[in-house]
Amino acid sequence: MRKLIYITVAAFSFMLSSCNDFLETSSDSKMTDETVYTSVYYTESAVKGIYDRIADAQMYAQRISINWSTNNDIEFVGADETSYNQDTNRGVSNYYATSGNSTLIWTRIYQMIERANLVIQGIQNSPLMSSGTDKEKEAMKSLLGEAVAMRAMGYHELVKHWGDVPFKTEPTKNDLSNVYLVKTDRDSICDYLIKDLLAIEKDVPWVGQSAGSVSYSNSERISRGFIKGIIARIALTRGGYSLRDKPGYPTERRSDYLDYYKIARTQCEEIINEGKYRLKSSYEDIWKDVCALKADGANEENLYEVALGLSQSGEIGYSIGIRFYTNTKYGYGNNSNVVNTSAYYYYSFDKEDPRRDATIATIMYGNASGDQKEVFQSNPLSYNFAKWDQRWMAENSKWLAQNKAANGKWGYGINWINMRYADVLLMYAETENELNGPTESAKNALKQVRARAFAGTKNESKNVTDYINNLGSKEQFFQALVNERAWEFGGEAIRKFDLIRWNLLGKKIKDQQAAFLAMINGETANIFGKEVSSLPQNIYYKYKDDKENIAKDSTNYYAGDIALDALDDNQLKARGYTKVKWMSGFSEDNKKSYKERIRLFSSGLFKEYNGVCDNRYLYPIHSSVIGDYQGIVTNSYGY
Repeated sequence: MRKLIYITVAAFSFMLSSCNDFLETSSDSKMTDETVYTSVYYTESAVKGIYDRIADAQMYAQRISINWSTNNDIEFVGADETSYNQDTNRGVSNYYATSGNSTLIWTRIYQMIERANLVIQGIQNSPLMSSGTDKEKEAMKSLLGEAVAMRAMGYHELVKHWGDVPFKTEPTKNDLSNVYLVKTDRDSICDYLIKDLLAIEKDVPWVGQSAGSVSYSNSERISRGFIKGIIARIALTRGGYSLRDKPGYPTERRSDYLDYYKIARTQCEEIINEGKYRLKSSYEDIWKDVCALKADGANEENLYEVALGLSQSGEIGYSIGIRFYTNTKYGYGNNSNVVNTSAYYYYSFDKEDPRRDATIATIMYGNASGDQKEVFQSNPLSYNFAKWDQRWMAENSKWLAQNKAANGKWGYGINWINMRYADVLLMYAETENELNGPTESAKNALKQVRARAFAGTKNESKNVTDYINNLGSKEQFFQALVNERAWEFGGEAIRKFDLIRWNLLGKKIKDQQAAFLAMINGETANIFGKEVSSLPQNIYYKYKDDKENIAKDSTNYYAGDIALDALDDNQLKARGYTKVKWMSGFSEDNKKSYKERIRLFSSGLFKEYNGVCDNRYLYPIHSSVIGDYQGIVTNSYGY
């Protein structure tokens, strides 16, 4: 795992400049394009150099995967009354972005796009494309497809986060005549990307296959399935709602949106029918494997994992995941309070859904006192995502040795899973429902995801077959998908953009706030369409026999315990229980603090706080870019 980038970057670096600025045109190359693109080997190295940019901290190693994908109703950045609107990642996440915020520079994305443009042009002009052997032509076409796909990924991320942006599909010219371009409408960009990808996807093999001498053995490399999946994602972005740069800054979608649902459905259907992917039998195994640095291959779930390098790059598991304090068993602690979730999300799950405990960590490992055991997290706004767990990382001996030796932040090397087969199934179910209502094929796709989740549970039939059969209308099925995608993809940088394209971001955040306040006040809360009431004022928990891990089955999350309420602390201790205050049982000071925080989280999204418009989720263009463009490109949305 992680060999894709780090074995080949050195080979690429002497061919194409890494560029400190995406506008640079000079290169310290020791090989010319005429040399590079007359060899499949060197061309492949050039393509892998684009992967290097995708693995950059400004892209999927940190910013896109972690910092730029909050806030929504189930994922948010940790913040308090003094930090929610700072000119930092916390302010950005809470929609208080500024054009001077250094975390919002898009330069690395454009560097990747520039690198992709260079490679695309080099391959298109290669003599191998016309006069090479059949195997050379096959390999070159496939490498071209990878480069086109990565360029599309870059522009898709720019559109999702900034809206209309400068758009070019050729390398920078020496006279810079194609550099300082006006912004292009995001719909036109998406249209171009979809057409571009449709033209090349059949030239790229499926995972587990090869094109000439180029092998696509596992999910660390972009193969045909992922390209079809990214076409579907871009089509749903194009067919979804978006904040528009026009008077009043309304949120709208175009009248031709169904055309793009058709494109997305077709691509997902073709992935499904090809049969190259499957859901892992255990949801938890997805995260155990990726934490242990095991990449998926053919006939597995992950369509594409951004390959990151152990001790080289990646904050996955460091800035998102279960909070670990430094200890002798697992080594250096992490900073996993960067992305939080809450008790609201916890209570949204069915009690029997194993994805709840695989997704939400109600504990930390250790604390400031140095305890080497699980410690219950009693702050309902400070839960972490359990999908990244140092105990699973420690299954890899190299990771464990380096973390024990670490005395500061280092590259965990855990791949970022960009797309899973579950997403393909649920995109198919959504598009089929939108076009034809809840057909049997739409229900079957949803059923596969829920069947994996509830397999072997007490009420499996009720939660799978009965649940889906009761979704009789298009709207009921859509609402079920809105919920299912939340339960399936928590912490995976998907929810925010789902809600944006459905025009539900603001509503869902308000729903979260209202439900959380109701729980704090001891009232009935509406969470994902179900009523949650009679929550305990005290939670009791005990440790397993190992005295290290909390016995989750002992914890009374859903109801009070009259017998335990009657015991004093000594009596509880004698029975092995620890007591913590919960919800309406919190102290008045804690209630006040939690209520204020939930009010301020994501508040910059709304006109009453930003003074401009509702749903202002798009970022401002950085002031350094505005200066470089000298008035050709300006900010909008009141920035």
